[in-house]
Amino acid sequence: MIKKTILVPLFFIILCTAACEDKTALKTIYKNDFLIGNIITPAYMDGDNFDLLKKHFNIVTCENDMKPDRLAPANKGGAYRWTEADRMADKAKENGMQVHGHVLVWHSQSRAWFTAGTAEEAKENMVNHINTVLDHFKGRVVSWDVVNEAMGDSITDPSDWRSSLRTNSGWYRTLGPDFIELAFRTAREADPDIILYYNDYGLNNRNKAAAVRNMVKEINDKYKAEGNSRNLIDGIGMQGHYGLWLNIGDVRNSLELFSGIGVEISITELDVESRQTNSSEWGVNRNSVMPEPQAQAQANLYAALFRLFREYRDKIARVTFWGMDDKNSWKSVGNPCLFDGNMEPKPAFLAVSNPDDY
Repeated sequence: MIKKTILVPLFFIILCTAACEDKTALKTIYKNDFLIGNIITPAYMDGDNFDLLKKHFNIVTCENDMKPDRLAPANKGGAYRWTEADRMADKAKENGMQVHGHVLVWHSQSRAWFTAGTAEEAKENMVNHINTVLDHFKGRVVSWDVVNEAMGDSITDPSDWRSSLRTNSGWYRTLGPDFIELAFRTAREADPDIILYYNDYGLNNRNKAAAVRNMVKEINDKYKAEGNSRNLIDGIGMQGHYGLWLNIGDVRNSLELFSGIGVEISITELDVESRQTNSSEWGVNRNSVMPEPQAQAQANLYAALFRLFREYRDKIARVTFWGMDDKNSWKSVGNPCLFDGNMEPKPAFLAVSNPDDY
């Protein structure tokens, strides 16, 4: 039996697509501004949690499963472990979400053997790791955090970015400041089609932001002086691990700084703690019911941030939250997310959905 082909007029398809679009989804609300992202973890990959993820977000980042200690073998020469990262990345992509990679070179959550030998051995280890990972995910991951958190915290002279780097990093101790440029050159050669990011926290600190700006500009200027038409470092990721203490003016200052050197910007790892916490309190399953004043203050700050982000929509490529719900957040004790522990929307979600009302 031959099935008849039913031709549907194009205008009907367009009207149906527009009508079926969920106007309450964050990715729809901000579709003309920037990508809206979140993390993927095993807790978010099935059932109602995954439905909520794919409803609201159009780009995802593995919270942990693409970090060096998850992928690279415990001992040099062993087999890489791809199973969990592949499962999550492939499912996200199959459901219409892009994937951002996190992270290739970092002093934390890495392997001790990467930097345990001579400078030449460390260089070889870095190059091999970057090539191995980028080759494996080629065509599935659109952008990568190539280097993460290389800058120190107590910066007095941001014009001298080399002396501002984190000196307790194994990469810094073994290779010196040049490890950053090496990582980006290796990544660019390994996969010219992806967007390469430098990612760091605390970039609302004006000295730290200035040091990162100077570093990225110098490396990019050098690369272009060699005859290359594009930047070596395509973008700067501004980690948004904020609290109610945040001065919005400091975030604006950093957006201005980074906008001025011709790189794209992403707001990464965004969460807003409702109270001050410390590392001894961090971890999942410590959330609580928020007092109304805290919930409202958190919502007001989220709204102010998104009003600011929209002002810079021509510079910002992506805003990625670091968790959907308070229960599964790494800072659950601070109730930092848009949804509570039962995956119910909080005032913070309503604020991000319509920041002009706050």
